[in-house]
Amino acid sequence: MTLYIGPGIGIGTLLIILFIALLVIFAFGVVLWIPIKRFFRKLFKKQ
Repeated sequence: MTLYIGPGIGIGTLLIILFIALLVIFAFGVVLWIPIKRFFRKLFKKQ
């Protein structure tokens, strides 16, 4: 026998998964930001 728990659990679960995915992408962006900035600074400084 299955119990009805309503749409709130499904929507909440999807939002939590989306939030965690965005958090991981943001973390990678922050970690890679300094080397990318340094690379472009060297690239444009030589010209």
